Amino acid sequence: MAFGLAKHLAAGTKVRVHSPMSVPAWSIWDDDKGRTSTPVKKRLQASFFKGDRKVVAEVMYISRESEREKLRRKGHVKVRVRDASGTCVVFTAENEALTKTH
Repeated sequence: MAFGLAKHLAAGTKVRVHSPMSVPAWSIWDDDKGRTSTPVKKRLQASFFKGDRKVVAEVMYISRESEREKLRRKGHVKVRVRDASGTCVVFTAENEALTKTH
């Protein structure tokens, strides 16, 4: 992807995947120091990429500029996904695969 050609999604924007897909191999979640179990993280990640409307996702703000630039060059953003029970996980998603929700 060329530098700067990706669409811009501001931090806090509610998003979902444009079309359902399997979980990409490069999509990894952030370390939450064991607050959420691995099976729950996998379930939330899979349900987000399947397009499940029960999970709410928003684009995360990344404070470190170096990490922001690294993700932007790859065309990725960090997304926080939360389900109805309040369980939350942060992982990377492709910017072009996301669409805003209203």
